[in-house]
Amino acid sequence: MKKIVNWLLGSVLMIAAVTMLSSVSANASTYYHRTPTRATARKAYYTTDTKSHTFRANGNYNRWTFRANHDLKNYRNTVWTTTQQTDIIMHGKKVRYYWVHNSKNGATGWIWSGYLKPVKAKAATPSEATLVSRMRVSKKAQQIVTVIQNGSSTATLKLWQKTNRGWKNTLTSASRIGAAGIGNSHEGSSTTPKGVYHLSFAFGKAASARTSGMAYRQINRKSYWIEDPHDRQYNTWQNRNWANNKNEHLIDYTKAAPHNQYQLAIVMDNHGQHNGSGFFIHVKNQWATAGCVSINYNDVRTLLSRLGTKAYVVDVQNRAQLQNY
Repeated sequence: MKKIVNWLLGSVLMIAAVTMLSSVSANASTYYHRTPTRATARKAYYTTDTKSHTFRANGNYNRWTFRANHDLKNYRNTVWTTTQQTDIIMHGKKVRYYWVHNSKNGATGWIWSGYLKPVKAKAATPSEATLVSRMRVSKKAQQIVTVIQNGSSTATLKLWQKTNRGWKNTLTSASRIGAAGIGNSHEGSSTTPKGVYHLSFAFGKAASARTSGMAYRQINRKSYWIEDPHDRQYNTWQNRNWANNKNEHLIDYTKAAPHNQYQLAIVMDNHGQHNGSGFFIHVKNQWATAGCVSINYNDVRTLLSRLGTKAYVVDVQNRAQLQNY
């Protein structure tokens, strides 16, 4: 008698276990009733199960059958996107199934919702204007010039103006940068120095230039930019009767194109930072620069006309680096 009772108890437990499993997992030999199929929001999921399948289904609402289709074990680390849904009636309860498409090879099928976990959405990438507004330098600047590298010796220059409604892009120009790109520069490296620098003053061939408050100097035959590291006036503008060939005689770069880089230029003031000398935003020719940023003459003139005393340039290798300054 005791053996019979134990056998009956074991049978009841087995039936209960099968019932619980079948309440969520479709059985190919069973007919199901389901609700009408309806469209659902396209959402991305991954599967948590590697032993089950997606299913194909046949029949009408009252006699719906499932047939195993794709093994989930073959779709690890892939994304399933939902497009439709239906509820299957199993043992008096509604169980949600989704029609899904796979990112790996376009596989499709019905899958129990319990096998799906949402893919976490990536945070939206902030706009460039938002990044500019978040930079530390934006607190003291009225104008910010961003120079973002986009090639081995090319970049995009943008002028941003502070307004009552935030930062507004008022000029965009294709630029050439140092032959070695933007990075950690030193004297003679042909690298545009990465970082933020005050745009301190402008200079050029003409007697005057239109600005929004920025100081301007006219080049003459005595104008030199001192680039000899052993000179006590290193990395400054000086008027001298003579300077050795380690220094730039500025008037030599005010001739006819392509030797007209300093027809108009703006100083990127890196004085005292020990990362090279003589970095300017100047007129572009057909070559990469020795470390300066160059744009076409009309854009230099427009840029200068909008710069005041609180203007800064930020040179970076990619947009994400703006947040460092």
